[in-house]
Amino acid sequence: MFLEIENNKRDYEMEKEAREKRLMAYAETIQKSTLEASSQIIRELVEERHSQGMTQQDIADITGILPSNLARLESGSRIPTLVVLQKYAAAVGKHIELKICDGVE
Repeated sequence: MFLEIENNKRDYEMEKEAREKRLMAYAETIQKSTLEASSQIIRELVEERHSQGMTQQDIADITGILPSNLARLESGSRIPTLVVLQKYAAAVGKHIELKICDGVE
């Protein structure tokens, strides 16, 4: 009986570890996908800013986002919140659209 309990405990721990690894891999995949998508949106917003002859300071004045935060945003090193993207888009006369789709890309 004791051996069976120990084996069950060991099996449970092994399955728990495997589940945690799967979850981490899934989270990393989502993080990577989200970073790529937001980077593309940011590139488009920066291109629009440039085409309108606007500076980061202009965007900061309109949105209230600090210029240093805009610089970090434009570098693409962080995933911005949707609110930040919407503020930036509005400042250049654009908007962000979201949609729910089947499947995972």
